[in-house]
Amino acid sequence: MSKVAVIMSVYKNDKFSYLQEALDSLYNQTQKADIFIQQDGWIPQEIENLLDNALAKKKIAYLGKRDNNIGLAGSLNELLNVVLLEYDYIVRMDADDISVPYRIEKQVAFLEAHKEVQALGGWIEEFNMDTGEKQVVRYGENHEVLKQNLMRRNPMAHVTLCFRSSFFDTISSYNIEKLNEDFDMWIRALKKEVKLHNLQEVLVKVRTNNAFFARRKNIKRAIEVMELKFDATRTFGFGIKGYAYAIAHLLLFMSPSWLKSYLYKNLRG
Repeated sequence: MSKVAVIMSVYKNDKFSYLQEALDSLYNQTQKADIFIQQDGWIPQEIENLLDNALAKKKIAYLGKRDNNIGLAGSLNELLNVVLLEYDYIVRMDADDISVPYRIEKQVAFLEAHKEVQALGGWIEEFNMDTGEKQVVRYGENHEVLKQNLMRRNPMAHVTLCFRSSFFDTISSYNIEKLNEDFDMWIRALKKEVKLHNLQEVLVKVRTNNAFFARRKNIKRAIEVMELKFDATRTFGFGIKGYAYAIAHLLLFMSPSWLKSYLYKNLRG
């Protein structure tokens, strides 16, 4: 049977109850996987105790500890260095999301049947912790559609990804210089014609709240996305339309939160 590793980074702002739910969703998978966690700097004592106990009870396979915070991309790279030589598939998971029970089983089965696909994602269901609202965010299915989607949006939900380990032989690791490390990775993968795919169903439930859009007003991140889209436009020949989408995305990032919320709800699902 293929060996599957889940990689997760935990940092100081993660909540105890959310992390417990995230871990429970992995413990209860219909196909089991070994869980590898990196502590990205100092974390609250109750969270550290939770992880220490999980390791002692062998609910998780590995717990890396580090005093300084280096960010998500660096933490994931550290975990990749631990798992790549031993595991066939690598599943991404955030510390505050919930994987549906059959997620890993379905992703591994698809990759076993479609050897050409190197990275497999799916849809997410966002649920607002303040209002109770839910929204399914759908992503395109096949390789060519995902390439075209680079022009408008991030073509894959990072939290849903299951990678074939050989993906990283071609693409290498996450770029720690990027704030949008996942979008950068998809561009690099598509430049090399690495095959990507999304299952057309919800794989992960993702928390949001009313402060979500206010937190996203980050000019440095917005400029980086624009530059990445310029790169994709030049590479894949999107033309004037590609540059227009890139500039529009920058303006959207800097718009009022109410406008971002409206467009996000009505244009993404």
